[in-house]
Amino acid sequence: MSVPGRLQGEHLGAPYAGGPMTAPGRAALQLLVSVRDLAEARAVAAAGIDFVDLKDPSDGALGALPLPLLGAIVQALRAGGTAPRLSATTGDLPPEAREAVRTRALATAAAGVDLVKVGIGPGPAAAACALLDRLAVLPAAIVPVLIADAGIDPAVSAHALALRRHHGCFPALMLDTAGKGRGSLLQRRPTAELRDWVAAVRASGALAGLAGALRADELPALRALGADYAGFRSAVCAGDRAGALDPARLAALLAARSALGTAPGTATATATAASPSPSPDRDPEAVANPAPDPATAARAAGCAA
Repeated sequence: MSVPGRLQGEHLGAPYAGGPMTAPGRAALQLLVSVRDLAEARAVAAAGIDFVDLKDPSDGALGALPLPLLGAIVQALRAGGTAPRLSATTGDLPPEAREAVRTRALATAAAGVDLVKVGIGPGPAAAACALLDRLAVLPAAIVPVLIADAGIDPAVSAHALALRRHHGCFPALMLDTAGKGRGSLLQRRPTAELRDWVAAVRASGALAGLAGALRADELPALRALGADYAGFRSAVCAGDRAGALDPARLAALLAARSALGTAPGTATATATAASPSPSPDRDPEAVANPAPDPATAARAAGCAA
């Protein structure tokens, strides 16, 4: 079951400025920019960025803003009747902390964002897959963010996509890095590995996002990989990513995206699936590990090792 309005051009009944979620090859490469406060959020929204991502960059790759501040920012942005698509992070919690992650994800969704980004950190595949099982049944639009400094775990990625097919969850998936000072994602991971992951995500009907110390001059390569959207923070700050957003750098990022144009011969399409609402015959809080279909079980075999 889908969450009405979450990904079909409206937010809880009120239209947002960005319109439906679309993808390059299906549309232009979309941009996600992370912000730390209301002033930055307003500046990024006014610039026309596709996704305004609310996070605390001083607290890790996916540092979470305090919930009262998050709610206040969302409320202020929604007050005008329209707002860009909003995402928020849940913090750098380990996969083993399933209940803490679940609680934070639900609280983040309740703040009114469109997408809840949950980090799936490195470690045992079984722990990551168990966390994905729990996230798949939440009544929220969850975006698993796979931390890929050391590579993409094929068992974890396959399990996430199998859950998406089975439950209609996870409208998007992302790759990101934890070590921001060691080069961009594109510098740290082989092109073929990234291209294959993007293709697999898009084949599932989900949007494929890439992030991790990306630079504006990497936009052509990001589009060539087939990414639907790319996430930025370091590239739009004059100094450290934890510092203030630089309007000139933000403008340069938008100019670089404009220079890409739209790939010839492409059409616009809308992501077809959203996260599940709770079924009337089950309590999502009690469904921590739903019984997978056979395809899910087969793809998850590596998660039990």
